[in-house]
Amino acid sequence: MEDHKKMARALKFLAVFVLATIVTFGGILGWNWKSFSIFLDNRQAFMEGNEWVTKTHSLRGMSEYIAQNPQNVSLASVVISKPDSSIYFMEDTPRAMGTTINFFTLVAYADLISAGEKDPDQMIRWSEITPYQLPDVDESLHSQSYRVAEEYGWIDDEHISLDNALHLLAEYNDLALADYLWWQIDNEYWSGLQERIGVENTDMPLPYSGLYIAISPGLQNSTTDEILQQWDGAGADMFREHVRNQSNRYAAEGNDRDNIRDYMTSNRLGNTFMEERDALDLFPKTTAQEMVQILEQLYNDELINDEVSQQVRSWMNWPMERQQGITNDFRDYGAIYDNRMGLLNGIDFGTSAYTGDRTVQVVLFDQLPIGLWFHMSSGHMHQDFLQRLLFDPAMIDQMNLAIRRYHTPDDESQE
Repeated sequence: MEDHKKMARALKFLAVFVLATIVTFGGILGWNWKSFSIFLDNRQAFMEGNEWVTKTHSLRGMSEYIAQNPQNVSLASVVISKPDSSIYFMEDTPRAMGTTINFFTLVAYADLISAGEKDPDQMIRWSEITPYQLPDVDESLHSQSYRVAEEYGWIDDEHISLDNALHLLAEYNDLALADYLWWQIDNEYWSGLQERIGVENTDMPLPYSGLYIAISPGLQNSTTDEILQQWDGAGADMFREHVRNQSNRYAAEGNDRDNIRDYMTSNRLGNTFMEERDALDLFPKTTAQEMVQILEQLYNDELINDEVSQQVRSWMNWPMERQQGITNDFRDYGAIYDNRMGLLNGIDFGTSAYTGDRTVQVVLFDQLPIGLWFHMSSGHMHQDFLQRLLFDPAMIDQMNLAIRRYHTPDDESQE
């Protein structure tokens, strides 16, 4: 009888989960026949990972998922001046950064402003940003970014200052804005920045328009598997140039742009959710280990110089102004988060209001099962996880316990 009750509860939860996913998906793409058709075409994907959905409603369940699925997660949480308190998990595995790579766009502009090569008060016409926006790829986020900038008083006669644009980028990760800013920097600058900050396993930004066009089966006349195979053995420089060319094709007025827009308006990328998730493996990567070292330099005013470090932190400090109640837990906090198909990432720094500990963190979830990803992303669970891991001793203990169990699963003394 008890087994029947458990089965009934599981089926009831599954039904609620599927319904909630439909509602969430409709909210993301808008309620129309096209979005409903996409949902039907991907209904199998929505069942991926559903066995973890009930378990990850709690942050304890989140820690257990991380420890039991090392293929999907990397984590580094470093308490500055207390290295014995640091937490690492799969920290040397390269993973796609998604829009957390916008961190390096912030670094680049802070550096160029510091050197007098960019003016933070320069006004940018919004109509020069919008042409980089692809149809149906975070398109609503671009519109939201403009509305928010208006609410903040940052839009003046359809223009926004460079400084406010960088604030907006850190908070909203507007893809079109990121592309516009990327194209205003010389291509050679990025390789020089890699050398200056001393990274070996961290890629530099690329325009998102070019990246998404490059992984579109319809626009590349190839299957997703063929696209992945094509670039798997190619050099990084060759792929960067390909992405740059794809973005340039789209940004320029002409037949190429029109054809891309026509195709994507009707078909989006022309792939399934699973294929899109798999193709994000081509996006620029980092490791949690290397990225957390960069954040430690940032928090110690040592990333290029103190002026650059402080400027980047000021752009990333948006949660202190926007998130209600955050000052109860933090004296200082800054972050960049990302959320795209099968990927949930976050980088942050903060000072605990309880202990005064200064901590820098990186969490990279990639190649997540689609059903689980929808569940986690709809609740911004990676954001809550990172913040709690920074100030909550119970969360820290739970994460340490889960990792120890991963390394020594048969050790009953850890129970």
